[in-house]
Amino acid sequence: MPFFMGLKRKIVLFSYASAARRKKEKDCYLKNGSCVLEELLALCDGNCRIPIRYFTATEIHDAIKHSKTKMDLAMVSMAMGSLDNRLVLVRFNTCTTFNIHRDVAITAQMSHLKNVLRLVGCCLEFEDPVMVYEYAEGISVFDLLFKKDNLNRKSLLSWGNRLRVAREVASAIVFLHTEFTTAIIHRNIKPHNVIIDQKSGTAKILNFALSIPLPPGELELLDHDGVRGTVGYIAPEYMHQLTITQKTDVYSFGILLFQLFTGKDLYDIMKRVDSKERIDFELDAKSNTEEDNPMDRVDSTIDSKTLLINFVDRYIKESNVMDMDIADPTILEERGIEIQQQLKDCLNLIKKCTADKGDDRPYIIHVARELGRIEKCFCALSTLGQN
Repeated sequence: MPFFMGLKRKIVLFSYASAARRKKEKDCYLKNGSCVLEELLALCDGNCRIPIRYFTATEIHDAIKHSKTKMDLAMVSMAMGSLDNRLVLVRFNTCTTFNIHRDVAITAQMSHLKNVLRLVGCCLEFEDPVMVYEYAEGISVFDLLFKKDNLNRKSLLSWGNRLRVAREVASAIVFLHTEFTTAIIHRNIKPHNVIIDQKSGTAKILNFALSIPLPPGELELLDHDGVRGTVGYIAPEYMHQLTITQKTDVYSFGILLFQLFTGKDLYDIMKRVDSKERIDFELDAKSNTEEDNPMDRVDSTIDSKTLLINFVDRYIKESNVMDMDIADPTILEERGIEIQQQLKDCLNLIKKCTADKGDDRPYIIHVARELGRIEKCFCALSTLGQN
């Protein structure tokens, strides 16, 4: 009899725990669902282009319970799972400053683009929504550039592929800036938030959690909530005056393009320039800006006035070498002097994108066109070389 009494007590406790869990899941569902709906209404008048599936918390747990494969990006961790007999990437939010509801709404509207990681669906029964993406055997541009142990690194980082990756990322940003009811600014464009599909070589942008729409009919926004983004990729006018425009993303993209061009991470670039002017970073700035703990929010602990202005242009000048010699040596080994004009044109574009003043930068649509022109020149040269 004592055995059955104990078993009955366990069943009651389990039922109570299950009921409490179900209530919490329902509360999260209602809260998150209303937030996602609000974002959809604000961003696209409620007309969702791409229907996304809804998954329960149980389905998410079952999908990843045997998973041993993860993709770690900056403040984003995704586990490989299986839903409906197909592979997916399941993403849990790990950053309190991210607006994951907006991320769901924006990604859902852009998932038909080949250069955006496709959102299959989401689960709203956790504290923060869980996003489920179509599986891609991807590697972040950061890992591809700065972690040398990838076997596909050389082929994926050929000059032609670097140009294509840059153009594809720029094209996705063009959509973000022009195809919604009002321009949406990403605010966090960097190598961590772009992955390369290792099978197709296609670049896919993700993580719209820091994105912000400009007011209808306005060309800029004053961000009273403080600067968001990653140190080194933040445009000077945003850092100092809290002003957000489309040119804010152009600056960040220019830094990404410079890294694709040189093969150097921000710490190396800043360290070179810092030989004459000190950057007021923490001793662990390298990990904070690039690798283990990216600074996805700039707060009062950082004195923005000490950050270098136009450090890319200064790096180029202080390197005191020809334009070609700033390029990643692997590019020069691959192609050398035959792409000299393309390298020069690309570097000129980088200078324009990273100009100190936003008004001096081109719009991203013009950046995408120029990259397309340079890429066509390279393709024509390659075709000529094969004949």
